Amino acid sequence: MNYIKKHKLTAFVILVYIIVIGFLYFIYKLFIGSSGLPVYGDRLDGIDNVPIKEETINKIVEEISANESVLKVTKPYLNGKILKVVVTVVDNAELAKMKELSNIVVNNLDNDQKAFYDIEFFINKRYNCTLIATGNIDEEGNFVEDVTVKFESDLSNNSFGIDYGMSTTENVEYNKENSIKVTEDGETIIYGITKDKASESKCSIKIVKKKSDSKATKGSVTSKVDSEFPTIGYLKAGSTEFSWAKTV
Repeated sequence: MNYIKKHKLTAFVILVYIIVIGFLYFIYKLFIGSSGLPVYGDRLDGIDNVPIKEETINKIVEEISANESVLKVTKPYLNGKILKVVVTVVDNAELAKMKELSNIVVNNLDNDQKAFYDIEFFINKRYNCTLIATGNIDEEGNFVEDVTVKFESDLSNNSFGIDYGMSTTENVEYNKENSIKVTEDGETIIYGITKDKASESKCSIKIVKKKSDSKATKGSVTSKVDSEFPTIGYLKAGSTEFSWAKTV
């Protein structure tokens, strides 16, 4: 006790040090304490008894890719006990028909695999025929300056697209035009057309340009109207029906 009384500052520093170390250890255990242990704990016990072979994965990709509305299938992969499949479909793809592709995954698994693994089936759409215009827009949604309308993606470098075109008339042709500049005041409708391996898609966008005294800010308008994609399906192990939900 006499030592402590004579060295109060040193004792105080040591006490603070011990408290800080104890607090840091608590934080470590709370957030990082499981490091070095299996991420999934014992949830993956038995996974070696029900492997999904490479030939099965390849067969799933091959059969889904055979659908004319499918542009791309990301190679299915396992995340713990979840088999994840990501599919990109064409502009005109119908959601109901694309959901049916998930059955291909189920049909290529045996009963033991279906009882062990969850399946996540993500469907994304490639909007080739999407027009976008960006510029200064007033509070009423009118452009107050010249504006360029273009495809959202540069279709000249689009491996999924076969042909495309833009026009100020409804009878748009495959003229390889990627953009059109609107310079006249008033209402202008720009039309677009794209073709992929499944079909052709048409889109249009209305531009209203006029002088305005209202405050203008940078903004954009787009022709994209499909609100069904992307969507995701989830099948719990042992279940027979997917549950579906939008991701955004």
